Amino acid sequence: MLSRKTRYAIMALSILAREYGRDIVPMSSIARDRHIPQRFLEGIFLQLRNAGLLESTRGVSGGYRLSSPPGQIRILDVILALGEDVELISCMDICGRASDCEFGLDREQCRIRTLFGEIQEQMHATLLRKTLSDLI
Repeated sequence: MLSRKTRYAIMALSILAREYGRDIVPMSSIARDRHIPQRFLEGIFLQLRNAGLLESTRGVSGGYRLSSPPGQIRILDVILALGEDVELISCMDICGRASDCEFGLDREQCRIRTLFGEIQEQMHATLLRKTLSDLI
């Protein structure tokens, strides 16, 4: 399950996607509109800015905007920028690469890994395909 931080980030970015090309958006209005604690949103936006997904302007009329068009920012980019992990089972990471089984089982004969690996690959493909423009 995605963390609250990641869900807040996606909700906040949906506002910036909607406002893309207009003007910068004050963080306070995003926090108020999406019922996100502003102090929490500050930390989220700092991570997203450091990852290159956001641009900020300081001052009284300061705020945030997306650094790229909404159609170019994938949902997976947002998740990874926040350090989120969306693996379904621990022996597979988001890109479908296998790691050792925590139970010591043979990967080739593990039906659970096969089933959830297939589901995870579909989820990964969807997160790669969906962008912030899908949230507008």
